[in-house]
Amino acid sequence: MPSRAFALLTAVLLAVPAVACGAATEADQLRLRSSAETGDLRAMRGLAARLLETGQTAAAEEAGDWLAAAVDQGDAEAMHQLACLRFSGRDGQRDFRAAVSLWQAAASLGHADAMYNLAVCYRDARGTFRSALRASMWFRLAAEQGQVEAMTAWGRCLFDGVGTQYDEQAATEWWTRAARAGEVEAMVALAVAAQTGRGLPRDDRAAAGWWRRAADAGNRAAMVVLAAHYEVGRGLQQDAQAASTWYRQARRAETPATVAGGLVLALPE
Repeated sequence: MPSRAFALLTAVLLAVPAVACGAATEADQLRLRSSAETGDLRAMRGLAARLLETGQTAAAEEAGDWLAAAVDQGDAEAMHQLACLRFSGRDGQRDFRAAVSLWQAAASLGHADAMYNLAVCYRDARGTFRSALRASMWFRLAAEQGQVEAMTAWGRCLFDGVGTQYDEQAATEWWTRAARAGEVEAMVALAVAAQTGRGLPRDDRAAAGWWRRAADAGNRAAMVVLAAHYEVGRGLQQDAQAASTWYRQARRAETPATVAGGLVLALPE
C-alpha cells in the first residue's frame, strides 16, 4: 500500500448480468411484489434486487421506486441501496448529492457500509465538499463496527496522519485486524510496513509472508513483488523457478499492477 491516500472510488455498482425471466423468476417476483405491496421492507428490497438483475432501465427505475418507499419507512439498508443506485445512475438518475444525503441518513442509523461510502465521498469530494476530518471520522466509526475496507482506510488515515493524529502503530493494528478478515489491501499495507520498518519492526521474512498472502489472494502487484523476493532471496530462500512462476502468474492476472489497488463502494449484497 503506497503512502498516498486511497484515491480510487469505483462509481459503478457491481455489474449484474441480465437473466432470462423464466417461470421461476416470474413467480419469485410475483411473490416478492405481493409481500412488498403490504409494506414488507425485506420484500421491497428483494423485489428491487430482482428488478435490477434484469438489466433493464425501466426495471431499474421501478427498483428505485421500491427502495424509495422503503426509505420512507426509515429503513437504513434501503437508504444504502438507493444511494448506491443514485451514485451509479443505473436507473438513469445519477445524483451524487442525493447519494451522499442517503448515506448520511443511513450512517446516522448505524449502517457500517453507508459510513464507509460516506467517508469515501468526503475524502474524494464526490457529491459533497472535501473533508479529511469527516472522512477519517466515518472511516473510524465504520471500522469500529467491523467494516473491513474501513479498517484499512482508517489505518491509512492513522499511518499518514490525515484527518486524525499520526499513529503508525495503531495503523498496523487496524491493518492486522483487516488482513485477518481477508482484506487484501491490508495485507499489502502490512507487507510494506514490515519491509520499511514503519509501524512494525523491520522484518523481510514477515514482509514476504504478507506479500505471499496478498499474492495468493490475487493481488497482481503482490505477485510481482513476491517474484522479485524469490529472485533475490529477500525474506525467503532464493528460488528462480518460483520467481518465474509468480512473474508468469502476474502477467496473467487481470487486476491492475498497482501496490494499493483501490477502495471500492461497499455494495449491498
